[in-house]
Amino acid sequence: MDLSEFRRRLGAEPASQDADMRAARRAGPEFEAAAAAAERFEALLEDALDAPVPAGLVDELAALRPRKTRWHWPAALAAGLLLAVGAASVTWQLRPGWDNVEEYVIDHYRHDGPGLLARPVPSDSARARELLAEFELDAAPRLADIIGVIKVCPTPDGRGIHMVLNTETGPLTVIYMPRTPVTDGARLAFDDLEAMLVDLPSGSAAIIGQEVENYYALVHDSLRPLAGGP
Repeated sequence: MDLSEFRRRLGAEPASQDADMRAARRAGPEFEAAAAAAERFEALLEDALDAPVPAGLVDELAALRPRKTRWHWPAALAAGLLLAVGAASVTWQLRPGWDNVEEYVIDHYRHDGPGLLARPVPSDSARARELLAEFELDAAPRLADIIGVIKVCPTPDGRGIHMVLNTETGPLTVIYMPRTPVTDGARLAFDDLEAMLVDLPSGSAAIIGQEVENYYALVHDSLRPLAGGP
C-alpha cells in the first residue's frame, strides 16, 4: 500500500485493524506520522463529544428541527456533534499562516482530501451553483454537472470552496481560493499526487489528483464571475 492510499484509508477508517493497515503503519516515518495525525484528530473529536453542551443549545436545536420527518437525531447528540465539528475545524483553521500557496495546498489536501474522496457524493449542479453563488461565482454546465462534494473551506486569505469532481477517470479535487494569487500553470507533486495552480478571472484554484493537466482548461474556462455580480 502506498502513502496516498494509506492516507485515504485513514480518512475513512482511522481505527482500522485490517492486516494491511497495521503493516502500513510500520512502513516508514511518513506512514507513522500520518497515523499519528489521524489518532490526534480522533482524540480531539472524542474530547469534543464528551464536552458538556452549553445550556440552551439543545433547546435551540430542537426548535430548528423540522416537525415532519421520518428520522430524528436527539437534540443533545446533534449539539454534541456540532461542538465536535466546530472544535476540529477551528483547531486546523487557526493554524499559523502558510509560507506559500503550495504549502497550503498540500496541508489542506492532507487534512480534508482523503476523507472526502472516501465518501462519494452524487453530482448535483443545483447544489453546487447555490454554494458557488455565495462567492459571486458560477460554473459552466460541463463543470457544474460533475461536482459532487462541495463545501466551504479555509484558504490563505479567507474562506474558499473545496470540491470533488466526479470525472470519467475518477474523483478529482479542486480548491477555489477567492483572494489568493497564484502562478498560472505552476505544478507540484506530493504523496503520489499532482497539483496544478490555475489563475482565474476571479480568484484562483488548485487541481489535485492524477493527470491534472487534462483538467486545466475545464477549470480555467468554467469557473467564472456570477452574472450581475460585482
